[in-house]
Formats: sequence, C-alpha cells, structure tokens
Amino acid sequence: MENLDLVKSGKEAADILITYLAKDAMGADFLKDYLANANAINESTHSQQEALQKIVDGSSGIKEQAKGIAEKAMQNNERLNSIYDAIEKLGKSVERIEREHRLYAQQFTELITQAKEINSLVDSIKNISAQTNLLSFNASIEAARAGVAGKGFRIIANEVKKLSDDTDKTSETIKAKVDALTHSISSLEKETFKNTDDMSKLTQETESTLERFTNVRTINSENNMNVGGITEYIEQNIVDINDLIVKVRKAEEDNKKTLTKFAVCASENEMLFNDLYSFAYEIKAIFKELLK
Repeated sequence: MENLDLVKSGKEAADILITYLAKDAMGADFLKDYLANANAINESTHSQQEALQKIVDGSSGIKEQAKGIAEKAMQNNERLNSIYDAIEKLGKSVERIEREHRLYAQQFTELITQAKEINSLVDSIKNISAQTNLLSFNASIEAARAGVAGKGFRIIANEVKKLSDDTDKTSETIKAKVDALTHSISSLEKETFKNTDDMSKLTQETESTLERFTNVRTINSENNMNVGGITEYIEQNIVDINDLIVKVRKAEEDNKKTLTKFAVCASENEMLFNDLYSFAYEIKAIFKELLK
C-alpha cells in the first residue's frame, strides 16, 4: 500500500513538473517573441539611422548651396558697390558740368548785353558820322560861295565827308559783325541753357538711381545675413543630427549585445527545457506502468 502511494506521489510530481514546464514553455515563447520584436525594432532603428544620414547628406548639400548663394550675394554686393561708386562719381561730374554750363550761360548773357552796348555805341558813331557828313556838305556849300578864297576849305570839307562816309561804312560792318556774333552767342546761350536743363534732369535721375541702388544694396545685405543665418542653422542641425546618429548607433550596439545575451540564454533554456520535458514524460510513463 505504501508503495502504491509512493507511485501515485511520483506520478503527481511528474504532472506538476510537466505543468511547470508548460508554463516555462510559455515564457520561452514570450522570450522568442520579444527577441523577434527586438530584431524588428533594431531593423527599424537602423532604417531611422539611414534616414537621418540621408537628412544629414541632404542638409550638407543645402548648406553648400546656401554657402554658394551667400558667396554670390557677397560678389553681387561688391559689384553693386562698384556700380554705386561709379554712378556717384558720374553724378558729381554731372553736377560739376551743370554748374559750369550755368556759368557759361551767364557769361553768354553778359556777352549779349555787351554786344548790345557795342551796337548802341555803333549807332551813336553812325549818328555822329551823319552829322559830320551834313556839316561837311554845308561847309562845301559855304566854300563854293566863297569862291577862290574857300578853295582850301572845300578840300578839307571833302576830306571830312570822305572820312564820315568811311566811318559810316566801318560802323555798318562792325554792326553786322556784332549782330552775327550776338546771334551766335544767343544760339550758344539757348543750347547751353538746354544742356543745363538736361544736366539737371540727369542729376536728378542719378540721385534717384543712387537711391534705388542703396535700397537694393540694403536688401541684398539683409538677404546675405538671412542666408548666413540659414547656413548656421543648417550646420547646427547637422551637428545635432550627427550626435543623434551616434547615440542611435550606440543604443543599437548596446541593444544588439543585450539581444545576443538573451538569445544565448534562450537557446540554453530551450535545450534544458526540452531535456526536462522529455525526462518528465518518461517518469510519468513509468509511474503509469507501475500503477497498472
């Protein structure tokens, strides 16, 4: 009777061992699932790492492009500065020429005034010549009346008349030349005033152009600063992403080491579990035979 109870106790112990091993099998399955999920997570982490690396590569390309844009912006700014300086010099030259033209116009006006004064003097000379001619004519009449006694006086009167005629002709010639000179000076005066007005407009246009160039230079400088800020921001992002990649790689390596340890333990546990499971069923079978 005691032997029978002992056999029953052994069978029950075998059943308990099988039940325990079944629970352990569930734990082993959980460990396998965990390892499988962990491998999937590792693959996902690796994919994220590759994606981050692509972002870094793309950001590096954008950074180089931004640097190229910044360099071109600086070159454009230098060109704008050169053009601005050239236009500024041109504006100063135009202002100087405008002042000179205004001075010439004033001088031409003065010349015209002086020419008119000369014409007035010529008219006075002509009047004097006409009066002298009239006096010489009267003197000739008086000399003719005087007869032989007025012969010498008549010769002088004729010479005076001749001098008066020559003076009148010379006055006409001077007046004609002065009129021609006045006409030329008037034409030059009008042309000079026109050129002065054109120069004044050109000065205004130059000032307006300089103002627009100043605005463009300001905008270009602001854009250059913005591009520089973007470049710095991209560089900082690249540094941050590279740090993140290093951390992800380290975490991935640590995870791989942990998974390797888990895998080794799982393999050893599975071998031990199989041996115990076989042993438990063999013991149970023996106790069943003994109970028959």
